[in-house]
Amino acid sequence: MINLREGSTRVVASDAQEMGGMIDRALLQQMRLATSFIEASQESKLAMPMTQPALQSLADGLACLVEGRAKVSNSVREMTRILKHSNLREVSFGCPAGLWTAIADTAEPVTC
Repeated sequence: MINLREGSTRVVASDAQEMGGMIDRALLQQMRLATSFIEASQESKLAMPMTQPALQSLADGLACLVEGRAKVSNSVREMTRILKHSNLREVSFGCPAGLWTAIADTAEPVTC
């Protein structure tokens, strides 16, 4: 059995919650920026070839954020698996706000 300290585990849970919120806020901001850029481009009647590189960079950045969000989700799932094999398996640390958690035996994330 894995022995975890409850205080340390609560810090990890809190950090996971904070990270999930930060990633979601970054995603929202990136989408807002892309939307604002498209609106400004249309209003200015800029040609598509002129705006394509900037729009492509925004889309690439968004894809990276989404990929990072999935990796954080996977790390939370793995931490949950560790918790399920520890002395604290019955302790509830709460579901990370805005982030997925998973039952240790499942491969797919479950929403809170």
